[in-house]
Amino acid sequence: MTDDVQPESVCASLIQEMRSLQLATVGPDGLPHGGYTPYWHRAPNNFYIFVSQLAAHTRHLLASETVSIMIIADEQSTSEIFARTRVSYQCEAKRITNDNHDYELVLDEYQQRHGKMAALLRQLPDFVLFQLKPMSGQFVMGFGKAYALTGDDLSKFEHTRSG
Repeated sequence: MTDDVQPESVCASLIQEMRSLQLATVGPDGLPHGGYTPYWHRAPNNFYIFVSQLAAHTRHLLASETVSIMIIADEQSTSEIFARTRVSYQCEAKRITNDNHDYELVLDEYQQRHGKMAALLRQLPDFVLFQLKPMSGQFVMGFGKAYALTGDDLSKFEHTRSG
């Protein structure tokens, strides 16, 4: 990766190319839980996940509206395993119920991205839709190339000079 590559374009490509994100939730017992799920990203900066209530992370999201997410480059396409390109967000999670005017539209877009399995999951009663709204974030595209995401829609990349 050359020095003239803009972090904004690299981050946008990462979000567009990857199809799943990693979730970090905290249960009612205070213990952390890690998981992953496919996602749909809608501008300006909203992520949507469609998850089963049988999963621990879903139960945690229903009980608490906070979640940390990370979208990270595939190991196979990474030249340096210690500095994988990634974006992390601290988010507010909001359940979107099936009577919400955006529910069907978002799931149609989600299904278009994720195919036949998403169509099958839509028929299952235990699946719920969440909007994940980033409140803060960080983008890393290599050693010495870490950025705090700022601004109302977290679209400004401020180079981080220290830990």
